Amino acid sequence: MRKIHVCIFASLILFTACKKELEKSPVSRESAPLTFKTADQIPNEIVSLLYKDLLRDHLFEQAENLRVSYYNTLSIRKDDKTDLLKAAHTTAFETARQAGIMAANLPTHPVTGVGVVLDGTWYQTQGVTSSNLQAFGWQYINFNVMNAGAPDAFNNAAPGSNQIMGTTNQQRRLEAYTLPLIQFGAADNLGTTYYTPSFGFNYRSHLQGTGWEPGYTGSPGQSGTTGQSRRIESVQIFGPGYQNSSYTLTFNDPAPSTQARPYIYYRVHQEGYGWGGGWHSENDPAGVTGQSKRIEAMQIRAYLIKI
Repeated sequence: MRKIHVCIFASLILFTACKKELEKSPVSRESAPLTFKTADQIPNEIVSLLYKDLLRDHLFEQAENLRVSYYNTLSIRKDDKTDLLKAAHTTAFETARQAGIMAANLPTHPVTGVGVVLDGTWYQTQGVTSSNLQAFGWQYINFNVMNAGAPDAFNNAAPGSNQIMGTTNQQRRLEAYTLPLIQFGAADNLGTTYYTPSFGFNYRSHLQGTGWEPGYTGSPGQSGTTGQSRRIESVQIFGPGYQNSSYTLTFNDPAPSTQARPYIYYRVHQEGYGWGGGWHSENDPAGVTGQSKRIEAMQIRAYLIKI
């Protein structure tokens, strides 16, 4: 009888220990998705550009999720409550239809609770974000500060001079610039941050007296000239996913790993136009040529879309 009591007591201790271990076990990483931005955190002009780019790349579910999120937050937007997505939706949708992409491929109803734009931080992994300015020389800033921390996140006002490449209201020409290799880190709902591999930009400039540079520079190289007093008049920039809809970045989170695709947008502050040219999609020339107008500053935004 004594042996039976000992066995029962030992079994209870073992059961209690196992129960406590189970209670202490972390939640499965498969149930800890990376976090996302809400549509009201994306500037109005970029929402419409991003929506068109997602449709172009046949990412229909992501486009629909972005559209639904945009309209759900339109009433609280701080930049402009005007519906800029309506025209983009009509144009992009018809273009997709003409290309043989049937409307049936778009979700017939919104998928609630599914994010589009991953919420995280950009990190420079090689090189710097810098601009060479008339009389100033090279100026260096952090890419993440320019990309995520600019005060124009909710409006079209010019950002602070320490958050752009260049200057405004000083009549200084931008003569050269460099862009770094970067990577993206996003946290899951348990607070662990995971990272993508690093990737770079390709870019070229239209220069005073010589026109477009013959080839694109890859990060972390230099576009433009120094010591020649040549102004930059227009720029073209694109990331590794440009015209490659199958390109993805894979986070180092546990299986199933999160895959995402980068989208790059940029604008320039130009003599006589200010920021009036608006945001541009990848490889779309930003700035006017043939008018001898100097670019004085640039700003870049990068967004990572879950695939």
